[in-house]
Amino acid sequence: MTDKRYTAVLATIFDSASDATLDYAITRHNIHKMVFLLTLIAFFGQLIVGTFTGIECTIKALPYVALHGILILAGYICFLKALKYAPIALIGLVQSSELFFTAIIDNVLGYLSLSVHFFALLTLFVFAVALFYINSLKNENTSIKTVKPVGIALTVCTMLLYVIAAYIIKIAAAYGADEITLNVGYYAAALPYFGYLALKGKDDEKNNIANPHWYNGFYVLAVIIGILETIFYVLETFSFINDTPTIVMAIKQMGIFVMFFLSVLFKTDKFTKQKLLALILGFIAIIGLYFN
Repeated sequence: MTDKRYTAVLATIFDSASDATLDYAITRHNIHKMVFLLTLIAFFGQLIVGTFTGIECTIKALPYVALHGILILAGYICFLKALKYAPIALIGLVQSSELFFTAIIDNVLGYLSLSVHFFALLTLFVFAVALFYINSLKNENTSIKTVKPVGIALTVCTMLLYVIAAYIIKIAAAYGADEITLNVGYYAAALPYFGYLALKGKDDEKNNIANPHWYNGFYVLAVIIGILETIFYVLETFSFINDTPTIVMAIKQMGIFVMFFLSVLFKTDKFTKQKLLALILGFIAIIGLYFN
């Protein structure tokens, strides 16, 4: 494994931990206030990292930096809304289909060639998603959240937006933008939006649930997620700049297991044999594609 793929592995771990902790946090605190504060923390985190690694950009890269920020923000908004309608592990599993989309795009670009083996793996993956979804939908006692089709639709939107953003990263980097610039571009778009929603106090306004333990505190959770998100974005953007999107996407998919077990630990989802089987089948399909 190269150093670049090593960063993709680390990015996956921090991303999964961040998403699972966020899923836990928004069941106890106002979602908009939580997201605004963690976004603010992550923004300053990027600037701090940039003081050590440097920040590079060119005039030609700026339009792509801005477009990347808008795409990531739109995808994150869809992701946050999806959390209300589906378990985090199911969202992660559906998002894993991004790998198949990048494989098709890389095929068009001439990086990969598709085969019957590819479509067999795609069929297995679709079956795995259906198995997880049906188990969550059919047996209400196996899921904490009420699973709705809109949650899947929002997750698909998230996935598509993130796939497009991955290729915009390549273009921006070719014009001279580094990972810190790309990430700061996202936060420049996200902070005003989430700040407006936090001040407006509309949608999902709720009083904080009683939190007898210090680790349930609003500020504690926001700082934890903000730090995890800072590290994740730096590592992931660096990986996309230095490796092909399909390879990075493939490595990211191991995060579905991390998210599932953390969500069970945080009691935002329930364990079943069918869900575990679905994750294993989905993972087999992804690993098969990786070595295809």
